[in-house]
Amino acid sequence: MKKFKNFLKNNKYMVIVVSLCLLLTIFVFVIKFVFFPNEGTAIYGDRLDGIEEVEITNDQLGKIEDSVKEKEEVEEVSASITGRILNVMVTVKDDVSVDAAKTVTDKVDEALEEDQRTFYDIQVFISKNTDDATFPIIGYHHQNSDHYSWTKNR
Repeated sequence: MKKFKNFLKNNKYMVIVVSLCLLLTIFVFVIKFVFFPNEGTAIYGDRLDGIEEVEITNDQLGKIEDSVKEKEEVEEVSASITGRILNVMVTVKDDVSVDAAKTVTDKVDEALEEDQRTFYDIQVFISKNTDDATFPIIGYHHQNSDHYSWTKNR
C-alpha cells in the first residue's frame, strides 16, 4: 500500500491526466449512444422487407435498358436501383417532342412484372443533349398508382 501511495504522490499529474482522459472517453461514448442510439440498424429500417421476393436482377435492368433503346427516339439509357426506387435515365434525340418522350415509360412497364411494379417506385428522367426549354422531364410512378405523374410544362 505504501508503494501505491508513493506512486500516486510522485506521479499525481500523470494520474490526473490519465483519469481525465478516461472520463472524457466514457463521456464521449455516453453522448454518442444518447444522440445516435440506432447507429447499428439498417439505413432503410424495415422498408425493404420482402424485397427478396420481387427483386429486380441485373439481367432485368439490362432488359429494361434494351427495351427502351429499341425506341427510335432514344439515344442513351441507364437503369439503377436504390432501395425500393427504380431510376431510369433516358436521353432522347434532339427532335423528339415531350409527348413522344413520355412513351418510353411503356417499355419500362413492359419489362417489369406486375408484382415488381406494385412494390417499387419508378422514376424516369428524360433529357436531351441540347438545350431545350421543355426538357428535362421527370416521370414518377408510385407503387400504389396506375399512372405516371410528370413534371409541369415549363
